Amino acid sequence: MPLLKPFAVVVGAGLALAGCGSSDVPAKQLADSEAAIRAASEVGAKDNPEAALHLKLAHEEYDKAQAMSKQDKQDSAKALYERAKVDAELALALTRKGQAANEADQANRRIATP
Repeated sequence: MPLLKPFAVVVGAGLALAGCGSSDVPAKQLADSEAAIRAASEVGAKDNPEAALHLKLAHEEYDKAQAMSKQDKQDSAKALYERAKVDAELALALTRKGQAANEADQANRRIATP
């Protein structure tokens, strides 16, 4: 009987960790999407019309993912967090592209002005 108790503790801990493992996956996607949304926002995606649209989509997908996660639909939440991350990364890239184009235009004007 004394060996059964440690065995039960080990099995119980293993099951608890397995359960946490499935919820950790959406947590990683949640953190990744939050970071991407924050980065796009900080760079000024809202000031670029095309980037602002993708940032808005990222926010909407993030909100839907949170709702799915609360309903214990982890696979759906994971996919939506990933989509939010990708849309936020696209918003970030579009913002940087616009900023680079503006800087290039300004440099060309300085060069053209005698």
